[in-house]
Amino acid sequence: MRGRTPRRGRWSVLAAAAFTLAGTLTACSSPDDVSSDSEQTIRFVWWGNEDRAAATKKAVALFEKKHPNINVQAEFSGYPAYVQKLTTQIAGGAAPDLLQLDRPTFGEYQQKRQLADLSPYVGKSLKTDKIPTSLLAGGKADGRQYAMPAGLTTELIVFDEELFAKAGVSIPEEGWTWDRFAADMVKVQNKTGRAGASDFGWSADLFEAWLHQRGKALYATNSKLGFTKDDLAEYWSMLGSLRQKKAITPPEVTTKSDGSVQNSPMIAKESASETSYDSGVSSYVSSYPGAIGLAPLPSDSTTASGMPALPPVYYGVSQRSSHKEAATLLLDFLVNDAEASRTLGTTRGTPPNSDNKDAVCAQATGPDKQTCDFQTKVADRLMPSDSWFWPSGSAALKSDFQRVYDDVIFGKTSAPAGAAKVVENAEQGLGR
Repeated sequence: MRGRTPRRGRWSVLAAAAFTLAGTLTACSSPDDVSSDSEQTIRFVWWGNEDRAAATKKAVALFEKKHPNINVQAEFSGYPAYVQKLTTQIAGGAAPDLLQLDRPTFGEYQQKRQLADLSPYVGKSLKTDKIPTSLLAGGKADGRQYAMPAGLTTELIVFDEELFAKAGVSIPEEGWTWDRFAADMVKVQNKTGRAGASDFGWSADLFEAWLHQRGKALYATNSKLGFTKDDLAEYWSMLGSLRQKKAITPPEVTTKSDGSVQNSPMIAKESASETSYDSGVSSYVSSYPGAIGLAPLPSDSTTASGMPALPPVYYGVSQRSSHKEAATLLLDFLVNDAEASRTLGTTRGTPPNSDNKDAVCAQATGPDKQTCDFQTKVADRLMPSDSWFWPSGSAALKSDFQRVYDDVIFGKTSAPAGAAKVVENAEQGLGR
């Protein structure tokens, strides 16, 4: 699958081998931290677009200037390559010291004991007093802090202001209903020749938002699925109707989508809008030739927007790191240092530290200001993220979602049959 998350079978085999081997190694050895005052080198890895990479490298350079005894080897890549490489490194006993996580990888690594408990550092080298408890909760398990939020983000629609204006489409003051959204995307296609929106049926994240609008969730609190095959079949059938009207991108375009700007149908001028996270706004603005506008997700509910107040990613320290103290110093610097926050801007959403967020947003310009202003505008509509946790065994869902949806849009299987397959695979991944 071009530009997609690793396929379920391959990822699962690699991950199982990595976690089995790494778990054995962890049990046999527990390296001591080297004093943070001694000369040492730590490895920090993350994924993301070029704007995130450039900002992160600048922040790392600031850290090294303040801590000249700590050298940071920084590595980044796209998400699929990142997951595969990290899994292989864990299997070989060469895990990085500080790593970037998302909800599925956090669930996997924490429950397989690959992440260090950060609780002993909290209040010492790791400060949490300025970070909202709602953000901290996403990195907790069994009452202990295993990861720190890198920021605050929510889901939204980015759109071409000029093309929407040409089609006579404006964002409803109260936000789109799904029917109004569908009608407007048809208008955009009819007036501009571009699909109104990139097809987002491949994205488990957007399906999750749609579920929350209906009082459901991707995963229930007992780590079971929170939806049925009928829910997913309805969702995919809705998108099928839009595809028939050419309101969303055709299969040959959609199959390239993976959530990155590099593989964005909108950037390729195949669509006039796209669902995304506001942590990616700066990438859209820097990559798209037209003026970018931001809009909330469509919803038929007046009380549930489906837009979470969620960390876009987390930072965790490897359980097997020999430099946990130094890695924690870097982690704290990235989430709490004022200069680092100014440098990172909104490349991982708005800063997690509330004081830094206020300062960054007060002085923001360009896409950073757009992101800050959007979050302010929809603040009372954002949903608490405590029910958006992905448990161990959930990492395969993203790749299954993409793979099966490709079969649906290319006519290899029906929406109901594809939905049943996704549910079956997800339940197997959870050990049900």
